[in-house]
Amino acid sequence: MSESAVSTAKPRRKRSPARDRVELWAYRAAVGALGWLPRGAAASLGASAALAYTRLSARRRRILADNLRSAFPEKTSGEIERLARESVRSFGATVVDFLAIAASDEPGVRERVTISGLEHYDAARAGGKGLLLLSAHLGGWELGAILAAIVERPVVPVVRPLDNPLLEEELGRLRTRFGNRVIFKQSAARGILEALRRNEAVVLLIDQNVVAREAVFVPFFGRLAATSPAVALFQQKTGAPVVPVFVWRRQGGRYHVELQPPILAGEFFGDERDDESARPVGRDDDAVVRATARYTEVTEAAIRRDPAAWLWMHDRWRTKPPEPEGA
Repeated sequence: MSESAVSTAKPRRKRSPARDRVELWAYRAAVGALGWLPRGAAASLGASAALAYTRLSARRRRILADNLRSAFPEKTSGEIERLARESVRSFGATVVDFLAIAASDEPGVRERVTISGLEHYDAARAGGKGLLLLSAHLGGWELGAILAAIVERPVVPVVRPLDNPLLEEELGRLRTRFGNRVIFKQSAARGILEALRRNEAVVLLIDQNVVAREAVFVPFFGRLAATSPAVALFQQKTGAPVVPVFVWRRQGGRYHVELQPPILAGEFFGDERDDESARPVGRDDDAVVRATARYTEVTEAAIRRDPAAWLWMHDRWRTKPPEPEGA
């Protein structure tokens, strides 16, 4: 399995160290100011900032509207506009909430985040092959890892580092302060396999666009979407169960982490799996495509429960499927 299975990042442009420092100072000033505000006021400010950004970006507005109209053709233009505003506001409020919650002490985190379905985590990990936690950019996706560590079930998120290394270091402290560690996408394959061999829980998000050479195309809201086969390839390789996990925003800036029943490797790849004897497959293998379609179906069902909670500003369908031969 190549490491490109989980790497979709383009080579980074060289950045100015001065710009990195200014962004870090601005970030710290913003976080400090938010800390003085009541919870509801801080979330409202984050929501308003996200709306302002969207108003300034014609491209994001276009992507947001096009995605929603295509995903929900039955909705009126007024309903689409309301859903677009709710989605942007939800994103801004959630970013502010994450910064506040991640910086809180343990009782503060427990007061704002609850969790259900831990029996699925425990049952999946009891098999000794590790587990793959399938999530999405839905609700407070960063918060699941924080609470998982507090309930003594730490996880290993696979993340794309920020372009600003100083901000990445700051965010890394928030992600890992309760015992988690992270794996960076650019060289993730080896780290993921090692984590699964140690019976750890690895978090992967496959709900964003990838380039064609790394994608399989599976249905997502009625359109073929270029989707990373990484979860399927790691499940095929190791036999690790896949446990969907989603983080829902509740009233008052609270969140609920929901772990769902596991999707087992035997559903797609047979029951006898291990690192030495597993039949190697490519991303276009029928079992890999079927497994990726299944994970994507679960993700779509979660988004439909609360459409405003997903990141519709992302250009999810940017990569187009290849033209049929002879077309």
